[in-house]
Amino acid sequence: MAMQTVDQFLKALGGTVAVANELGLAPTTVSSWKSSGSIPKWRMEGIQRIAQEKGVSVPSTFAPRSGIAA
Repeated sequence: MAMQTVDQFLKALGGTVAVANELGLAPTTVSSWKSSGSIPKWRMEGIQRIAQEKGVSVPSTFAPRSGIAA
């Protein structure tokens, strides 16, 4: 099953607190990504590292992009 939301993706990575701890961020910061439905592109390097360690694919909709999203 493909993950569709930031919330589902973060759960697959171990949850809000686990991701926050891995990235050295406050859980409220990671929680805000769920609320906004997006992960800042400058955080994707760390997210991709965690995903690789956990064997989780990063959905293409969360992959860093150049330019302005429609």
